Amino acid sequence: MGNFVFRNYSWIAVAVTATAIVVILVSRAPQREALIGSTIGGVLGFCYFAQKQKLEELRLFNELFRDFNRRYDRMNGRLEDICTGNSVDGTELKKALMDYFNLCAEEYLFFKEGYIHPQVWQSWCRGMLYYLRNSRIRQVWNEEMISDSYYGLTLLVIEQGAARH
Repeated sequence: MGNFVFRNYSWIAVAVTATAIVVILVSRAPQREALIGSTIGGVLGFCYFAQKQKLEELRLFNELFRDFNRRYDRMNGRLEDICTGNSVDGTELKKALMDYFNLCAEEYLFFKEGYIHPQVWQSWCRGMLYYLRNSRIRQVWNEEMISDSYYGLTLLVIEQGAARH
């Protein structure tokens, strides 16, 4: 509901203002001008709040997006080494993958809260599926899924996220 309001606040403001003015004029209430002025003031306040909220959410998204990508960039080489079968010992492999799974779970948590754009989440899920096709990564993933410690992130959630339209 919140995204709908913030995406369509200008239309909502116009509709509320027009409806309120019609109701005030039809009701023939005393001090109609003051009521209309109050209505317009309230709607302008709502518009200011909606724009400010959208701007704050955009700033948060940008901050999260940059942080997630920065962290992913630092581990990308190690993930590719794991995929290509380059020598990565068991302890290092598990640590690298747990770091990656934690990063994915954090992105999922922020997506569920509405702070990550659906297209970004879809792209992230497709990247996760790429890595989960690797048998070494998939084995560690399956072991980790037993703990249920990734904020509800599961293979099904990832597949559904990758398939979003």
